[in-house]
Amino acid sequence: MKIDSPYKKYLYLPLVKIFVYGTLRKNNRLGFYMEGAEYVGPYYTRGQLMKSENENVYIDFGYNDAVTIGEVYMVNFYCLQRINHLEVLSGTFPKGYELNVKPIWKLSEDKKFTFDDQTIELAFFYKWINSPVKILTGDFNDDFIPIDEIEKLIVSSKGEIKSQELLTIMQKKLSIFESLTFE
Repeated sequence: MKIDSPYKKYLYLPLVKIFVYGTLRKNNRLGFYMEGAEYVGPYYTRGQLMKSENENVYIDFGYNDAVTIGEVYMVNFYCLQRINHLEVLSGTFPKGYELNVKPIWKLSEDKKFTFDDQTIELAFFYKWINSPVKILTGDFNDDFIPIDEIEKLIVSSKGEIKSQELLTIMQKKLSIFESLTFE
């Protein structure tokens, strides 16, 4: 999607909260992709951290009693585009990652894991795709592309959208999309 408007400047605002759990973390091989992002701190989510045959890491959400530790950053849209290119477009065909929204919790200094509803937060993250995804319309041009939707939401709000509001809207859109495509 290419947006030419006076509102394009809003895409530079750090509005996007993202949870990273592998090579994008500080001092890791691809941590330079986070350049310019605002580090928020260490967080965790439910699920078992796994490593595939080709060394890609992902979270298996079938393990509700396991924990994956990562980092949260506030990024602008252009940083998210860089990460999206890495995770979605440079993925290992036919598998790769897709943008999604999941609950996270701030990691305490004592590293005690609680899944308290009072402290739950939402963040974008990249989910490993381990099976093909249907395009129900049959038209590739009609496919739901999360990063394009994020861009539209930021620009249409003239940068007024809050991070939490962006996450909530996208969580709803992604859950509707997932319920339609993964049945």
